[in-house]
Amino acid sequence: MTDRRPPWSRLPEGGDPDATFALHPQRRRRVPSRLILAGVIAAGLFVVLVVFLRPPASAPPVPGAATPVANPAPLAGEAALLAVGTGRTTLWRFADDPAILVMIFPSLHQQALTLDRIAEFVERAGAPHDRVLDDASLRAAIKATGDDFDTVYLGHDYRAADLQRFFATAATDQIALDPEELSLKTELAQQGVLAAGADAALISLPPKGDGVLDARARAAILRHELSHGLYFTDPAYNEYVQQFWQSTMTDGERAGMRAFLVSEGYDGSNEDLMRNEALAYLVHTADRRFFVARVAGMDDATARELRDQFIAGMPAGWLRERTAP
Repeated sequence: MTDRRPPWSRLPEGGDPDATFALHPQRRRRVPSRLILAGVIAAGLFVVLVVFLRPPASAPPVPGAATPVANPAPLAGEAALLAVGTGRTTLWRFADDPAILVMIFPSLHQQALTLDRIAEFVERAGAPHDRVLDDASLRAAIKATGDDFDTVYLGHDYRAADLQRFFATAATDQIALDPEELSLKTELAQQGVLAAGADAALISLPPKGDGVLDARARAAILRHELSHGLYFTDPAYNEYVQQFWQSTMTDGERAGMRAFLVSEGYDGSNEDLMRNEALAYLVHTADRRFFVARVAGMDDATARELRDQFIAGMPAGWLRERTAP
């Protein structure tokens, strides 16, 4: 994975950390003891002032953020995220890649109020991607596709640049955002995601117990969404997905995956979206309730072969280590 820690400070080339500077030699004179004592006291007062009056050090930078974050969201791994209580909306940083933020919701309705409008703006088929829909237009667009507002997506994923573009466009279009969306904007700003040049992603995890969302389904959704987070934040993995989609998969296999994704409401003209979703479904979605090969016009043997090839060439890191062949 990309190392997002800031580089350590280095000495100038050839510098000696123990070097001292020679002063012009002067004739020694005896210094009165009272002056020595006064100097010691003054030095001590100076040290006290420096230690206690200096401004506090700035917070260390959080990986993925363009600027230091004063109060970064707490870290949690996959198991911990799945165990989080869902009585309220919470925000976490993924422990294996802190550039990935994970928002966990108390209900699918709360998730929809927070993220559905962003989904339409970023990646939904038939929706405008250059303007933000108002409430009435948003509900009408979702209804036109035959989807339910609360279950447009069970999990969401967005890169920092798309989130920045959404909120900037909403402001330009003077769209009245819901309280949940405004709260999200505040949270993202506090985490550095809306800062220019931020290298980060936001994904969501739905709550426990809503219909099909048993423990196995939630684990599959989380891994699927985390793979998107890695695609957004790790250049090596992003490049590998592009290469595999374009060079390893055949025209027929790409066409089959594209047809499946369009049937799920994704914008089939967005090539970045197509390859990201295709490999997330093929490789990182273990629950067959969400994906089976035949829905993409493949047999199981072909899908298994593609999956094995993909895993064999994956860049080293946490996702490869946890993706069983």
